[in-house]
Amino acid sequence: MMPVEWPIAAGAADQPVEPARAAGRDRLPIVRRDLFLDDRARLTEQERALMSAMLGALVDQISDEIRVGLSPDVLAHAEPDRDRIVPRLWKCGALDRPALILLLLRRADEQLIAAACRGSRGHGDGGTVERLVGDSDGSIASAAMALAVARGRRRDRFGRLGLEFDDVPRDEATCLVHLVAGAMRQGIKGTAVEIDEALAGAAERLLDRHDEDRRVERRALGLAQAIDAARGADDGLVAALAAEGDAALLAALCAVRAGIAPETAWMLLVNDGARDAMLLARLAGLGRPAAAAMVAALAEPLLWGGPGEAIARFDTPAASDIEAARRWWGLPPAYRDGLAQMGGSNG
Repeated sequence: MMPVEWPIAAGAADQPVEPARAAGRDRLPIVRRDLFLDDRARLTEQERALMSAMLGALVDQISDEIRVGLSPDVLAHAEPDRDRIVPRLWKCGALDRPALILLLLRRADEQLIAAACRGSRGHGDGGTVERLVGDSDGSIASAAMALAVARGRRRDRFGRLGLEFDDVPRDEATCLVHLVAGAMRQGIKGTAVEIDEALAGAAERLLDRHDEDRRVERRALGLAQAIDAARGADDGLVAALAAEGDAALLAALCAVRAGIAPETAWMLLVNDGARDAMLLARLAGLGRPAAAAMVAALAEPLLWGGPGEAIARFDTPAASDIEAARRWWGLPPAYRDGLAQMGGSNG
Protein backbone atom coordinates (compact mmCIF):
# COMPACT_ATOMS: atom_id res chain seq x y z
CA MET A 1 0.00 0.00 0.00
CA MET A 2 1.47 3.35 -1.04
CA PRO A 3 1.63 6.25 1.44
CA VAL A 4 -1.15 8.74 0.81
CA GLU A 5 1.39 11.55 0.50
CA TRP A 6 2.91 10.10 -2.67
CA PRO A 7 2.12 12.24 -5.72
CA ILE A 8 -0.17 11.02 -8.44
CA ALA A 9 0.93 13.78 -10.82
CA ALA A 10 4.52 14.59 -11.60
CA GLY A 11 4.52 18.15 -10.34
CA ALA A 12 6.95 20.64 -11.77
CA ALA A 13 8.30 18.34 -14.47
CA ASP A 14 4.91 17.18 -15.70
CA GLN A 15 3.96 19.61 -18.43
CA PRO A 16 0.40 19.81 -19.78
CA VAL A 17 -0.21 18.71 -23.35
CA GLU A 18 -0.88 21.64 -25.65
CA PRO A 19 -4.38 21.47 -27.17
CA ALA A 20 -2.98 21.58 -30.69
CA ARG A 21 -0.98 18.42 -29.93
CA ALA A 22 -3.78 16.52 -28.23
CA ALA A 23 -5.30 15.10 -31.43
CA GLY A 24 -4.52 14.39 -35.05
CA ARG A 25 -1.60 12.88 -36.89
CA ASP A 26 1.06 14.46 -34.65
CA ARG A 27 -0.11 12.25 -31.79
CA LEU A 28 -0.48 9.04 -33.82
CA PRO A 29 3.13 7.75 -33.55
CA ILE A 30 3.05 8.10 -29.76
CA VAL A 31 -0.36 6.44 -29.50
CA ARG A 32 0.82 3.52 -31.64
CA ARG A 33 3.89 2.93 -29.48
CA ASP A 34 1.84 3.19 -26.30
CA LEU A 35 -0.88 0.84 -27.57
CA PHE A 36 1.52 -2.00 -28.31
CA LEU A 37 3.84 -1.47 -25.36
CA ASP A 38 4.25 -4.58 -23.21
CA ASP A 39 2.38 -3.95 -19.95
CA ARG A 40 5.32 -5.42 -18.04
CA ALA A 41 7.53 -2.58 -19.34
CA ARG A 42 5.01 0.20 -18.77
CA LEU A 43 5.67 2.68 -15.97
CA THR A 44 3.24 2.65 -13.08
CA GLU A 45 1.66 5.94 -12.04
CA GLN A 46 3.85 5.91 -8.92
CA GLU A 47 7.03 5.36 -10.95
CA ARG A 48 6.14 8.09 -13.41
CA ALA A 49 5.35 10.55 -10.62
CA LEU A 50 8.49 9.79 -8.64
CA MET A 51 10.77 9.91 -11.67
CA SER A 52 9.31 13.18 -12.95
CA ALA A 53 9.50 14.81 -9.52
CA MET A 54 13.10 13.67 -8.99
CA LEU A 55 14.13 14.88 -12.43
CA GLY A 56 12.59 18.29 -11.85
CA ALA A 57 14.23 18.59 -8.44
CA LEU A 58 17.62 17.58 -9.86
CA VAL A 59 17.43 20.21 -12.61
CA ASP A 60 16.39 22.81 -10.04
CA GLN A 61 19.34 21.89 -7.84
CA ILE A 62 21.80 22.23 -10.74
CA SER A 63 20.33 25.55 -11.90
CA ASP A 64 20.50 26.92 -8.35
CA GLU A 65 24.17 25.92 -8.08
CA ILE A 66 24.98 27.54 -11.43
CA ARG A 67 23.06 30.68 -10.45
CA VAL A 68 25.15 31.01 -7.26
CA GLY A 69 28.26 31.13 -9.43
CA LEU A 70 27.05 34.02 -11.60
CA SER A 71 27.93 37.65 -11.03
CA PRO A 72 25.28 40.21 -10.05
CA ASP A 73 25.68 41.85 -13.47
CA VAL A 74 24.66 38.64 -15.24
CA LEU A 75 21.88 37.87 -12.76
CA ALA A 76 20.42 41.30 -13.32
CA HIS A 77 19.51 40.23 -16.87
CA ALA A 78 18.32 36.74 -15.91
CA GLU A 79 14.83 35.45 -15.27
CA PRO A 80 13.77 36.04 -11.65
CA ASP A 81 12.91 32.37 -11.07
CA ARG A 82 13.78 28.91 -12.38
CA ASP A 83 10.29 27.71 -13.32
CA ARG A 84 10.90 27.83 -17.07
CA ILE A 85 14.09 25.78 -17.15
CA VAL A 86 12.55 22.33 -16.79
CA PRO A 87 9.81 23.03 -19.39
CA ARG A 88 12.44 24.17 -21.91
CA LEU A 89 14.49 21.00 -21.45
CA TRP A 90 11.37 18.84 -21.41
CA LYS A 91 9.96 20.35 -24.60
CA CYS A 92 13.07 19.82 -26.69
CA GLY A 93 13.63 16.27 -25.42
CA ALA A 94 17.05 17.08 -23.99
CA LEU A 95 16.34 15.17 -20.76
CA ASP A 96 15.64 11.91 -22.60
CA ARG A 97 19.05 10.44 -21.78
CA PRO A 98 19.32 6.67 -21.18
CA ALA A 99 21.79 6.79 -18.29
CA LEU A 100 19.81 9.49 -16.52
CA ILE A 101 16.47 7.74 -17.00
CA LEU A 102 17.99 4.46 -15.79
CA LEU A 103 19.14 6.16 -12.59
CA LEU A 104 15.70 7.71 -12.04
CA LEU A 105 14.02 4.35 -12.63
CA ARG A 106 16.33 2.64 -10.18
CA ARG A 107 15.63 5.19 -7.45
CA ALA A 108 11.88 4.94 -8.06
CA ASP A 109 12.03 1.14 -7.89
CA GLU A 110 13.96 1.36 -4.62
CA GLN A 111 11.17 3.49 -3.21
CA LEU A 112 8.36 1.24 -4.37
CA ILE A 113 10.02 -1.94 -3.11
CA ALA A 114 10.74 -0.42 0.30
CA ALA A 115 7.20 0.95 0.57
CA ALA A 116 5.66 -2.42 -0.34
CA CYS A 117 7.77 -4.26 2.25
CA ARG A 118 7.01 -1.70 4.96
CA GLY A 119 3.32 -1.97 4.17
CA SER A 120 3.31 -5.74 4.35
CA ARG A 121 5.00 -5.68 7.76
CA GLY A 122 2.77 -2.90 9.06
CA HIS A 123 5.56 -0.81 10.60
CA GLY A 124 8.44 1.46 9.69
CA ASP A 125 12.01 0.86 8.55
CA GLY A 126 13.69 -2.26 9.85
CA GLY A 127 16.88 -0.36 10.64
CA THR A 128 19.58 -2.86 9.63
CA VAL A 129 21.84 -0.08 8.37
CA GLU A 130 21.19 1.92 11.54
CA ARG A 131 22.09 -1.11 13.66
CA LEU A 132 25.29 -1.59 11.68
CA VAL A 133 26.32 1.97 12.57
CA GLY A 134 26.93 0.62 16.07
CA ASP A 135 28.73 -2.53 14.90
CA SER A 136 31.79 -3.65 16.86
CA ASP A 137 33.81 -3.77 13.63
CA GLY A 138 35.04 -0.26 12.91
CA SER A 139 35.09 -0.64 9.13
CA ILE A 140 31.48 -1.82 9.08
CA ALA A 141 30.33 0.90 11.46
CA SER A 142 32.08 3.62 9.45
CA ALA A 143 30.69 2.40 6.12
CA ALA A 144 27.19 2.07 7.60
CA MET A 145 27.36 5.62 8.94
CA ALA A 146 28.44 6.90 5.50
CA LEU A 147 25.47 5.18 3.86
CA ALA A 148 23.00 6.34 6.52
CA VAL A 149 24.17 9.95 6.18
CA ALA A 150 24.02 9.81 2.37
CA ARG A 151 20.49 8.46 2.43
CA GLY A 152 19.41 10.92 5.09
CA ARG A 153 20.62 13.89 3.02
CA ARG A 154 18.49 12.78 0.09
CA ARG A 155 15.20 12.09 1.86
CA ASP A 156 12.34 14.54 1.46
CA ARG A 157 9.72 15.40 4.07
CA PHE A 158 7.74 12.25 3.15
CA GLY A 159 10.79 10.01 3.69
CA ARG A 160 11.31 9.35 -0.03
CA LEU A 161 14.88 8.85 -1.20
CA GLY A 162 15.66 11.21 -4.06
CA LEU A 163 18.70 12.27 -6.08
CA GLU A 164 21.53 14.68 -5.50
CA PHE A 165 23.89 15.99 -8.14
CA ASP A 166 26.69 13.71 -6.95
CA ASP A 167 24.50 10.66 -7.62
CA VAL A 168 24.69 11.30 -11.37
CA PRO A 169 27.63 9.50 -13.06
CA ARG A 170 30.40 11.87 -14.15
CA ASP A 171 29.87 11.68 -17.92
CA GLU A 172 26.14 12.16 -17.53
CA ALA A 173 26.65 14.99 -15.04
CA THR A 174 28.83 16.83 -17.54
CA CYS A 175 26.15 16.70 -20.21
CA LEU A 176 23.33 17.55 -17.81
CA VAL A 177 25.05 20.59 -16.31
CA HIS A 178 25.72 22.09 -19.72
CA LEU A 179 22.17 21.39 -20.85
CA VAL A 180 20.84 23.24 -17.82
CA ALA A 181 23.26 26.10 -18.46
CA GLY A 182 22.01 26.29 -22.04
CA ALA A 183 18.40 26.40 -20.88
CA MET A 184 19.30 29.17 -18.44
CA ARG A 185 20.99 31.14 -21.23
CA GLN A 186 17.69 31.31 -23.09
CA GLY A 187 16.25 33.24 -20.19
CA ILE A 188 19.05 35.82 -19.99
CA LYS A 189 18.63 38.91 -22.11
CA GLY A 190 21.49 40.11 -24.25
CA THR A 191 23.94 38.67 -26.75
CA ALA A 192 27.25 39.60 -25.12
CA VAL A 193 29.77 36.78 -25.14
CA GLU A 194 30.53 37.64 -21.51
CA ILE A 195 27.19 36.10 -20.56
CA ASP A 196 28.13 32.83 -22.23
CA GLU A 197 31.55 32.89 -20.62
CA ALA A 198 29.98 33.44 -17.20
CA LEU A 199 27.52 30.55 -17.61
CA ALA A 200 30.17 28.19 -18.96
CA GLY A 201 32.52 29.11 -16.13
CA ALA A 202 29.83 28.56 -13.48
CA ALA A 203 28.99 25.19 -15.04
CA GLU A 204 32.65 24.10 -14.99
CA ARG A 205 33.07 25.17 -11.37
CA LEU A 206 30.04 23.10 -10.42
CA LEU A 207 31.49 20.08 -12.22
CA ASP A 208 34.77 20.58 -10.33
CA ARG A 209 32.79 19.97 -7.13
CA HIS A 210 31.10 16.82 -8.45
CA ASP A 211 32.21 13.76 -6.45
CA GLU A 212 31.10 10.28 -7.52
CA ASP A 213 32.39 8.82 -4.27
CA ARG A 214 29.39 10.44 -2.57
CA ARG A 215 26.92 8.49 -4.72
CA VAL A 216 24.49 6.43 -2.63
CA GLU A 217 25.33 3.39 -4.76
CA ARG A 218 29.03 3.79 -3.92
CA ARG A 219 28.25 4.06 -0.21
CA ALA A 220 26.10 0.91 -0.36
CA LEU A 221 28.88 -0.97 -2.15
CA GLY A 222 31.38 0.23 0.43
CA LEU A 223 29.26 -1.18 3.25
CA ALA A 224 28.76 -4.46 1.40
CA GLN A 225 32.52 -4.80 0.90
CA ALA A 226 33.20 -4.05 4.56
CA ILE A 227 30.68 -6.69 5.67
CA ASP A 228 32.09 -9.29 3.30
CA ALA A 229 35.68 -8.58 4.34
CA ALA A 230 34.90 -8.80 8.05
CA ARG A 231 32.34 -11.60 8.13
CA GLY A 232 32.14 -13.31 4.76
CA ALA A 233 28.82 -14.85 3.81
CA ASP A 234 25.97 -13.77 6.07
CA ASP A 235 22.67 -15.20 4.90
CA GLY A 236 20.86 -13.81 7.92
CA LEU A 237 21.76 -10.29 6.88
CA VAL A 238 20.52 -10.97 3.34
CA ALA A 239 17.19 -12.18 4.72
CA ALA A 240 16.87 -9.11 6.96
CA LEU A 241 17.57 -6.71 4.08
CA ALA A 242 15.02 -8.48 1.90
CA ALA A 243 12.38 -8.23 4.63
CA GLU A 244 13.03 -4.49 4.96
CA GLY A 245 12.90 -3.95 1.22
CA ASP A 246 16.44 -2.55 1.18
CA ALA A 247 16.98 -3.74 -2.38
CA ALA A 248 19.97 -1.46 -2.99
CA LEU A 249 22.11 -2.84 -0.17
CA LEU A 250 20.84 -6.36 -0.85
CA ALA A 251 21.97 -6.12 -4.48
CA ALA A 252 25.33 -4.65 -3.46
CA LEU A 253 25.95 -7.46 -0.97
CA CYS A 254 25.02 -10.09 -3.56
CA ALA A 255 27.32 -8.40 -6.09
CA VAL A 256 30.29 -8.59 -3.71
CA ARG A 257 29.59 -12.21 -2.84
CA ALA A 258 29.09 -13.17 -6.50
CA GLY A 259 32.07 -11.22 -7.82
CA ILE A 260 30.02 -9.26 -10.35
CA ALA A 261 29.45 -5.56 -10.98
CA PRO A 262 26.91 -3.86 -8.69
CA GLU A 263 24.84 -2.63 -11.64
CA THR A 264 24.69 -6.20 -12.94
CA ALA A 265 23.44 -7.45 -9.59
CA TRP A 266 20.75 -4.75 -9.50
CA MET A 267 19.59 -5.67 -12.99
CA LEU A 268 19.39 -9.37 -12.13
CA LEU A 269 17.49 -8.67 -8.90
CA VAL A 270 14.95 -6.16 -10.17
CA ASN A 271 14.57 -6.12 -13.93
CA ASP A 272 14.00 -9.61 -15.27
CA GLY A 273 11.82 -11.63 -12.93
CA ALA A 274 12.32 -14.60 -10.62
CA ARG A 275 14.63 -16.53 -12.95
CA ASP A 276 17.39 -13.91 -12.89
CA ALA A 277 16.82 -12.97 -9.25
CA MET A 278 17.24 -16.57 -8.17
CA LEU A 279 20.26 -16.85 -10.46
CA LEU A 280 21.73 -13.92 -8.53
CA ALA A 281 21.01 -15.77 -5.29
CA ARG A 282 22.88 -18.82 -6.58
CA LEU A 283 25.78 -16.71 -7.87
CA ALA A 284 26.03 -15.10 -4.43
CA GLY A 285 26.15 -18.51 -2.77
CA LEU A 286 22.97 -18.02 -0.77
CA GLY A 287 21.47 -20.98 1.00
CA ARG A 288 17.92 -22.03 0.20
CA PRO A 289 16.46 -20.42 3.38
CA ALA A 290 17.92 -17.03 2.43
CA ALA A 291 16.62 -17.40 -1.12
CA ALA A 292 13.21 -18.30 0.27
CA ALA A 293 13.31 -15.17 2.46
CA MET A 294 14.01 -13.10 -0.66
CA VAL A 295 11.04 -14.70 -2.39
CA ALA A 296 8.75 -14.15 0.59
CA ALA A 297 9.63 -10.44 0.77
CA LEU A 298 10.14 -9.46 -2.87
CA ALA A 299 8.00 -11.76 -5.01
CA GLU A 300 4.91 -9.56 -4.74
CA PRO A 301 6.45 -6.09 -5.32
CA LEU A 302 8.67 -7.41 -8.12
CA LEU A 303 5.92 -9.53 -9.73
CA TRP A 304 7.80 -12.82 -9.57
CA GLY A 305 4.65 -14.92 -9.64
CA GLY A 306 3.87 -17.68 -7.15
CA PRO A 307 6.45 -18.31 -4.39
CA GLY A 308 6.68 -21.98 -5.28
CA GLU A 309 7.50 -21.21 -8.89
CA ALA A 310 10.04 -18.59 -7.83
CA ILE A 311 11.94 -20.85 -5.44
CA ALA A 312 11.95 -23.58 -8.09
CA ARG A 313 14.03 -21.18 -10.17
CA PHE A 314 16.61 -21.35 -7.36
CA ASP A 315 16.61 -25.13 -7.22
CA THR A 316 16.68 -25.96 -10.93
CA PRO A 317 20.06 -24.86 -12.41
CA ALA A 318 22.92 -27.33 -12.21
CA ALA A 319 26.25 -26.30 -10.69
CA SER A 320 27.83 -26.25 -14.15
CA ASP A 321 25.15 -23.85 -15.39
CA ILE A 322 25.77 -21.56 -12.44
CA GLU A 323 29.50 -21.51 -13.13
CA ALA A 324 28.92 -20.68 -16.79
CA ALA A 325 26.56 -17.88 -15.76
CA ARG A 326 29.12 -16.61 -13.27
CA ARG A 327 31.74 -16.26 -16.01
CA TRP A 328 29.28 -14.51 -18.33
CA TRP A 329 27.83 -12.05 -15.80
CA GLY A 330 31.33 -11.44 -14.43
CA LEU A 331 32.35 -9.83 -17.72
CA PRO A 332 32.50 -6.02 -17.76
CA PRO A 333 28.98 -4.59 -18.27
CA ALA A 334 30.27 -2.34 -21.07
CA TYR A 335 31.49 -5.37 -23.00
CA ARG A 336 28.17 -7.16 -22.60
CA ASP A 337 26.32 -4.00 -23.68
CA GLY A 338 28.55 -3.67 -26.72
CA LEU A 339 27.99 -7.29 -27.68
CA ALA A 340 24.23 -6.87 -27.27
CA GLN A 341 24.25 -3.85 -29.60
CA MET A 342 26.01 -5.99 -32.18
CA GLY A 343 23.18 -8.51 -31.93
CA GLY A 344 24.88 -11.17 -29.87
CA SER A 345 24.50 -12.30 -26.26
CA ASN A 346 25.34 -15.34 -24.19
CA GLY A 347 23.34 -14.28 -21.09
